[in-house]
Amino acid sequence: SNEKDKNQSLVDCIESIERSNATQVTRMQLGGMDIEGTNAMIADALKLPIRLTRPLSVAVHQKTLGNPLFVKVFLTMLFEEHAISYSFKKKRWLWDMNIIHQRSMDRELAAILSEKLLSMSREVQETLTFVACFGMRIRKDVLSMASYDSEEASRILSCLKIAVKESILDEDDEYFSFPHDLIQQAAYERVHEKELRSYHFSIGLQILKKAIHTTRAEPLSLVAFIALEQIIMAKDMTVPDPKVRMSLALLFLRAGKHSIQVAAFPSALSYFERGLSFLGEDGWELNHELSLRLHESMCHACYLNALPDRVPAYTDMVISHADDFMDQVKCHHMAMRTLASTGKIKKAIYKFFEVMKELGEEFPDKVDPSLIFSTLTSTKDDLSKYSTEDLLNSPKMTDKRKQWAIILMGSMSPYIFMVTPMLSPMISARIVFLSLRYGLTTESAFGLFMYSYGIGCLLQDIDEGHRWIRTSRLMLERFNATSQYPKLKCVQYAFLIYLKEPFQSITSVLLDCRQETMMVGDIEYAIFSSTWRGQFAVLTGEHLSQVEKECDSLSKDMIRLKQTQSILDNASMHSMALQLIGSSKDPFALSGVSFKDEDEVLEFVEKSGNKAHAISIYTYRVVTACFFQRYEDAAEMIEKYHSKLTKEDFRIHTVIYTFYEGLIAFRTARAQPDVEKWPKIGGRAIRSYQTWAKHSEWNFENKLLLLEAEWLLTKGEYDSAEKKYVASMESAHRHKFVHEEGLAMALMSHYFKSRGDAGKEKEYLDGALACYEKWGAFGLVSHIRGN
Repeated sequence: SNEKDKNQSLVDCIESIERSNATQVTRMQLGGMDIEGTNAMIADALKLPIRLTRPLSVAVHQKTLGNPLFVKVFLTMLFEEHAISYSFKKKRWLWDMNIIHQRSMDRELAAILSEKLLSMSREVQETLTFVACFGMRIRKDVLSMASYDSEEASRILSCLKIAVKESILDEDDEYFSFPHDLIQQAAYERVHEKELRSYHFSIGLQILKKAIHTTRAEPLSLVAFIALEQIIMAKDMTVPDPKVRMSLALLFLRAGKHSIQVAAFPSALSYFERGLSFLGEDGWELNHELSLRLHESMCHACYLNALPDRVPAYTDMVISHADDFMDQVKCHHMAMRTLASTGKIKKAIYKFFEVMKELGEEFPDKVDPSLIFSTLTSTKDDLSKYSTEDLLNSPKMTDKRKQWAIILMGSMSPYIFMVTPMLSPMISARIVFLSLRYGLTTESAFGLFMYSYGIGCLLQDIDEGHRWIRTSRLMLERFNATSQYPKLKCVQYAFLIYLKEPFQSITSVLLDCRQETMMVGDIEYAIFSSTWRGQFAVLTGEHLSQVEKECDSLSKDMIRLKQTQSILDNASMHSMALQLIGSSKDPFALSGVSFKDEDEVLEFVEKSGNKAHAISIYTYRVVTACFFQRYEDAAEMIEKYHSKLTKEDFRIHTVIYTFYEGLIAFRTARAQPDVEKWPKIGGRAIRSYQTWAKHSEWNFENKLLLLEAEWLLTKGEYDSAEKKYVASMESAHRHKFVHEEGLAMALMSHYFKSRGDAGKEKEYLDGALACYEKWGAFGLVSHIRGN
């Protein structure tokens, strides 16, 4: 080829001579050097024997076709990338063959080879287009399966060998591959798009004939997936034969379900969409069951791919074609999950009760503490009749209506807990009752845990609650329900295990739970795991910059995944972190609703009926006010919110709120000695922490000591109070709660101020500020120093 340089006049001169016919001009076509020539050039450049440079030369020749200019450029690149370097120790040049083999071909050379491809025989070109349909490379075993017979396979192989010889393809033990995407593109685009679709479709069908014939067992083979991808790439290619259409639709259903199992949600959506396309207008008549399953699966895939707006179309299609209610229930379930995940929790719960009524399960309109107590006690009596072994060996549930009733109760229980927490114990008791009467299902384990939460947190029998945690895990093991375990682990740690295990261990477990739940397609619990992890991060005094970063990331994930059910809860926690850090960023900006202040947020949440979010906001506001020493504001909030919190609302926020409420109550009691309610509120906080500290000294000792110090100070027992303050600081330091160590020091500083000891006041205030800085609460430090 003619290589033009900057001296264009030379080219013009030669062309002028040619046109004049005065002189005979002979053009010589200069090809690339052979491997021996390339080796001689490289050996001379590196001053090494040709026997040493030959492996390097073979690789370089493959990448450059022996073009001297390309060889020079390629060697320069390898030198700059340290794939070739001089060793002073060995006094010679050395190279890394792995890096050289992985280095892509120069784009200009690839363009030359692309042109060369189009000059090859039609048979070779067609074979290369066939290979290009698979992308950049094709497995050799797939190549044989895509051939109609051994004769065609032999012909294809011969053509590919020619392409390898011309450096248009690379070959190793397993694959034929294109050395550059430009070459693959040239091979692929040499025919019209309509013809390409036909290529893909015929390749896919041919592979399937052999793959399905040789692969009867589940799951589908990798080769079958390759074939299905070819059919997807054929786009709107149709099949007139109804039997073939239904067979293909079934294969795509199986492929989609497998993709969901391995968390390949976009692929699942693609498989289900293509499967639906083969059903056609007569699909419901030809194969009602297959049509039902494909529409159900498509509904699920839309949900998993954060496409909630597409869910109703598929649920409506199923409901309109279903023979009975049980054919509809799976889509009703997906409709509930979609409503709840997008923040329409009340609508989701209303639908839940409608469906449960159809399944023969109704719940009381009004639930009070006495009914909860009697229901949990009755359930406890029922379970006492079974040993753990007897319970685990109970028969499996066969009644489909009861199975679905338990599935729906387990699925909707977090949302019911958000809005009507008093109903949650009734849900758990119903799951246990149905499991004992009709047999076990995987969701029975979740119901058993919910019961353990009721016993442990509501009835305060923490040891009994933990006993049933182990049984619920064993129940999942019996069913080999590995996909359910991340969800169960998530709620166990977030709702009960923390009453015994160190808070710091809970944060790491919940971080793992997010990944594990996402991998099994449980997006709701991936979001719940992250939200609950943040709450425990606040409890442990994790560095606020990390808390803020995770809150911001979680809000964005909620928007991206269309899982906004807890976005205001997360934003409230984010707001507290930002205030402590000293940032003016708006944590509610991503919520989709404009708020002028946190009072407006709270009003919005209360009107929506989401009690869980309201409690979160109450809690974070009281905590923030306490740290910023806005004690009067905190007392006003407690007066306003205290009556709204009930024993049945027990959750991690209860633990957080009770501590700070107690501190504020004692401080307010000293400022308002004639008001009786404040010592009572503080006393209740001490009694709660006395109970919890029996089960976890690590988590609760320092908090109990600080509450007792404030109580003793309120009673005027100064020496005893001082000892409790010191003990609280030491306990917080020992158990790694740096923020609470700082809080104890700050309150100790106030104590010495009230005693008129300015030196001690400053000493403990400086200690508090040092702890707050270690926590990352630089905004809080600036505020305290400013005052």
